[in-house]
Amino acid sequence: MGILGGGGMYAVAGMRLWNEAVGMLSNVGADFDSNMLGQLDLQTSMLRVTGQQTQRAWQLFEHDGHRTQIPRIPLVDWARQLAYPADFAELLRTHGVRAVHLLSRGMPNDLPLIAQIAASGVRISLEPIIEDGMDATQRDLVLDCLEYVEIFSPGTDELRVLLGKQPLHQALVNLAERGPAIVALRRGADGSLVYHHPSRRLLRVPAATANVIDVTGAGNAYVGGLLVGWVETGVLEMAAANAAVSAALMLEQIGPPTIMPALLAAARRRRDQALTEVIEVDGQAYG
Repeated sequence: MGILGGGGMYAVAGMRLWNEAVGMLSNVGADFDSNMLGQLDLQTSMLRVTGQQTQRAWQLFEHDGHRTQIPRIPLVDWARQLAYPADFAELLRTHGVRAVHLLSRGMPNDLPLIAQIAASGVRISLEPIIEDGMDATQRDLVLDCLEYVEIFSPGTDELRVLLGKQPLHQALVNLAERGPAIVALRRGADGSLVYHHPSRRLLRVPAATANVIDVTGAGNAYVGGLLVGWVETGVLEMAAANAAVSAALMLEQIGPPTIMPALLAAARRRRDQALTEVIEVDGQAYG
């Protein structure tokens, strides 16, 4: 209760481990205490206060990993708070943003907005949010956005909803052929598979060692770390190691970590170890 959350926030936390120039654009209500963001040490928060309530939810975790989210504000307010602003691309340009991570629920405005952002030269990472009741139209809208995306990272459940049952390697190739240079499949405790379409390389990335306290937000942080690593280095293995460590560090407390020099130094040491465990594999091993 009372813990800062949200997929976008955890993605930003995963980015902040590797770069100081990180910010978050979010709608909040007048009831939101912006001091809660202090532990993330963001350059700017770019919060917009609206007339709706701040998004709040309970998340219930089953032993098999299934998660049920129960919104604690009216759904109409929830939808309005999560909607992308019409001037999003202009905001990114004004703030000099090089790359942005987005979460898509397959809403009608997602495609034109993402196309506009890509046309402005901002590099895009996209993470699908698959919710109960998602229909085929929403699924197709997520897939249509991939034309404009550089990194796409679904989880195993989302992959199944988007493409049905397919061999993993073939599914990653199929997604990449729609546009993304990188498709990273998040597999929880089994780590991830990272496919680079231009080189046709497939990496197996073990989950970084972690003292697991709470799994909330690890997948979001993974994609944040992947984006920063790729934009800064252009080295697939480095980006994958960043991602694995970002995820691991989210697991080790309830809520996001507090950004301090000791944590940043530990993240880099752990990345060095993670790099030794990233290996290139034959896609045939995954179908």
